[in-house]
Amino acid sequence: MKKIIIPGILFLALTLTKSQGQSTALNVAEINNLVHVPGYTTSKYAAVPSFIKRGNGKKKMILIPGLGFDAAVFEDLMKANEKEYTMYAVTIPGFGNTKAPDMPDTTVSYGLQTWNRSMLAGLIKLIDREKIEKPIIAAHFVTATQIAMRMAIDFPDKVGAVIILGGPAKFIAIQQGKLASLPVKQMIGYTDNVTSKRWFKTMKKETFDQGNFIPEVYSVDSSRAQHLWNQVAAVPLPVMIRYSCEYFAADLIAEIKNLKCPLLVLRPTFNATFFQNPMNKNWIEPQLIESWNLAAKENPAIVIKDIPGTAAFVWKDNPTAVYGEIKAFVNGIK
Repeated sequence: MKKIIIPGILFLALTLTKSQGQSTALNVAEINNLVHVPGYTTSKYAAVPSFIKRGNGKKKMILIPGLGFDAAVFEDLMKANEKEYTMYAVTIPGFGNTKAPDMPDTTVSYGLQTWNRSMLAGLIKLIDREKIEKPIIAAHFVTATQIAMRMAIDFPDKVGAVIILGGPAKFIAIQQGKLASLPVKQMIGYTDNVTSKRWFKTMKKETFDQGNFIPEVYSVDSSRAQHLWNQVAAVPLPVMIRYSCEYFAADLIAEIKNLKCPLLVLRPTFNATFFQNPMNKNWIEPQLIESWNLAAKENPAIVIKDIPGTAAFVWKDNPTAVYGEIKAFVNGIK
């Protein structure tokens, strides 16, 4: 198997290169991040997710926060738009104060998307229970973006439209020093056999935090960025690892032609200095920006809007532009 570097969500390339095939440096016998920590209370598989309901507008919207965040990150968005939409901000199980489902056996492939499909099933139950007719699914950042796209592809009768708030279309790896949009089977195999078992299983929490998304990926405001980063750092490591690995082992671009509903992508542009950092240029730009160029080639109906002066939390950094784009998009849906 060719060597693949997993950037962006994880570690500097140098860190990964050194750890490849040398996991003994982190191999502490009592650490196993592929199972829940002792005493962890789990949630029911495919349960209706925890949610916050706001607004009384005619148009219905389900808001899904990204990797490591809970529904509360949408409080500002919901307050500003409560007259426009009726909104359900959900929390992916395991983030915030919620609990993740049981951890699958280590023989279960990440390609099966066990936890993501659990969340998806819970969302369908929420739609049916609340009688939400063809809502707009607004998804933010990693994991949420993939759940929203999967939902629209697999359940077209349940979804009216999708809005992506600063998220990636797919994970793009580095192979032999070059960007590589690899076949999903190859990414699944690598995630199952290397990323999870050799890197993540015995990794210390501080090592993961140091290599995870840096604060300025979240917001151009440094204080806000650090506050958001702290929320992610509070999530138990096994939970972060499970969702991260399922992200690596998915490729919705391969199926994007099957997405029939309108799709709006609100892309971050960051600030003038962000991409001067080679790590951001080489790792973040391919994920959050260039991956959508690949997706748009497969489905020309995708609408991409670049939001000036923003990082991944586009609506917090430039609410006026984001809310305006959302309103125009929603009003244009037939």
